[in-house]
Amino acid sequence: MRRYWRIPVLALLSAILAFGGSFLVSKQYTSKTRLLIHGQDATFLSSTGTDPAQQPRVADGTLSQALAQTYAGVATSRSVAIAVVDKLDLDAPDTGHGPIHALQGAAAWTYKCTRAFITFGYCAPANRREKAIEEVTTGARAEQLGVTSGAAAGQPGSYVLEVSGSGTSGVQAMQVTNALADELVSVSAARFRQQAQTYVKALQQQVNLASKNVSAKSTAVADYETQQGISAADEQQVLNAKSFDTLQTDLRNTKADLADNQAQLASVNASLAATASTSTSDQRISTGRSDTSVTTKEVNPVYSSLQSQKAGLESRIDGLQARRSQLEQQVAGTSPTGLNVQQARLAELLQDVELAKGNETALTQQLQNAQTQVAVSESELSRIDQAGVPAYPVAPKRYLYLAIGLLLGGLAGGGLTWRARQRHDPNVPEPNQPDAPDGDATRDLLADLSSHQQGDPIEVRQPARAANGSVPVGARELPADGDPRHAGSGDHGGGG
Repeated sequence: MRRYWRIPVLALLSAILAFGGSFLVSKQYTSKTRLLIHGQDATFLSSTGTDPAQQPRVADGTLSQALAQTYAGVATSRSVAIAVVDKLDLDAPDTGHGPIHALQGAAAWTYKCTRAFITFGYCAPANRREKAIEEVTTGARAEQLGVTSGAAAGQPGSYVLEVSGSGTSGVQAMQVTNALADELVSVSAARFRQQAQTYVKALQQQVNLASKNVSAKSTAVADYETQQGISAADEQQVLNAKSFDTLQTDLRNTKADLADNQAQLASVNASLAATASTSTSDQRISTGRSDTSVTTKEVNPVYSSLQSQKAGLESRIDGLQARRSQLEQQVAGTSPTGLNVQQARLAELLQDVELAKGNETALTQQLQNAQTQVAVSESELSRIDQAGVPAYPVAPKRYLYLAIGLLLGGLAGGGLTWRARQRHDPNVPEPNQPDAPDGDATRDLLADLSSHQQGDPIEVRQPARAANGSVPVGARELPADGDPRHAGSGDHGGGG
């Protein structure tokens, strides 16, 4: 421990400093709430305000995921963040005071400016409002909840959207999250009303055009009757001819439907003949001591389904046969009417009027439905619950500061310990001293000195001299009194 005491001491001190410094970092709390997406009423993927379920290009399997991703993008948009900041006055002047608050602000400013300087080369002053908008946008999240159990656990597939927001306190995080959820609902409702109103205006223009077309067609009929001198009797004859043609068309359609249902009935009867009315299943139960066989006989579900289809087809065939008989009687009681050239032209004009009226009726019905949707003003989102106040912050992670402090302190202690051993270990010569005495010779001399008690004679071993009488470098010559402290450096008078 006398050698390595620096490692635990510096590690502990560094951990304490890092843990204490974490309190200078502003806390971040996160709160969550949930929204329900009305998939069947969604109009986000429609530009006409109509139900996307009626559009063949929108698949049911991907509708929930598409809507969730769309609203996730809306939740992190700048417009939503601005609405949240204005609603909660997040850009108001900071009223905090005290040394801790001042240190937290200084630490946050230092971190932000250091990061900006490293990234961009300079630190720009931050506007209070822009800073609040950026914080709301950064902390806002909207994710689709996934399946919690089964083979598809974790995969998104629900119509529930989880919205989360952050703040410097638990209450602020709750307020931001609720404001985000409310703003999403408001955006959805506003967009729904806007698109529905646009759709209503477009339908109204089409209805007006259809009404003008009906008026124009009716005027053309009246003008033609006046020009050709067509009487009411001629017009009635045209209507009778149209009725006869309509009856014949209905009779042909009824006969075709009857033949189709009879063919289906024949196919079902063939399947019934090849299908057993009951099914038998064998089950073997083993209890360890004995085996038991159980035979179950029950009605075949396939046979039952075919029987239901047969009954439905027979019922439709009976209705079509009755309708065919009635139409045949009407056709037999109505004689075909021959029309002249003027009457045939009148029939065409009357048909144009009927088509225009049918178009006007369909557009009027769509207009009424759109006006009803605007009046109801439904939103594609609705709140399920309210966000709560979180008990603990999500940042900073103080245990990470503690671990980093321990690591850095341990590394620093290890480095200082290695440096101290290098400086005090006698096996290592001092740097930049080429004339330092040889370590082995010095240790031998000290060993001889310590092996004798005080007052005992000491055998002095003078170093061998060279041929010219000089003492080798690194060897010391003892004086005549035998005291090693008075030893010089041989012929190098200034050595030591």
